[in-house]
Amino acid sequence: RVTDQGGLTYDEAFAINVTNVNEAPTDATLSNNSIAENSAAGTVVGTVAGVDPDGGSTFTYSLVGGDTAKYQIDSSTGAISLKSGASLNYEADASDSVTVRVTDQGGLTYDEAFAINVTNVNEAPTDATLSNNSIAENSAAGTVVGTVAGVDPDGGSTFTYSLVGGDTAKYQIDSSTGAISLKSGASLNYEADASDSVTVRVTDQG
Repeated sequence: RVTDQGGLTYDEAFAINVTNVNEAPTDATLSNNSIAENSAAGTVVGTVAGVDPDGGSTFTYSLVGGDTAKYQIDSSTGAISLKSGASLNYEADASDSVTVRVTDQGGLTYDEAFAINVTNVNEAPTDATLSNNSIAENSAAGTVVGTVAGVDPDGGSTFTYSLVGGDTAKYQIDSSTGAISLKSGASLNYEADASDSVTVRVTDQG
């Protein structure tokens, strides 16, 4: 409205155009954040997607913090994967993280940290120990030689035991406790045979 000194007016409408300005990304999402221990190099954890108030924005991705020695990101797709030479061990380190930088087509950025959970995988037993490995000749049936204990990288593993080789005609093993004992009817004679052997199989809960 234009009003002159005499109070007379004139009204006119004007269009005002709001022009676009590139705005920085405001968020980032990760499609999945867990990976199994012992995964092969190149295994994909999940894919990052940038969020931007500007419609039609395009992004590039980079890792700028966290466990960058273990993980890499595809700059175009945002896929986070395990690096060559990196190993994941749930028992030693079950929680990793990476900080991802999302850069839009105008060079504006947004950083977000993501937790990566390393999940447990059942691993085979790696060793077995025998508490004692000698027994007197002429021992009675049921005399315990010693007890086998399985060794496993997984904490809290439980084992069953069996004899799969050696002098199984003389010896038996308790499948639960791992105790090796002399079988009924077996006799030991030092002068005739001073050395026996058994092969024990340790089987874990998996």
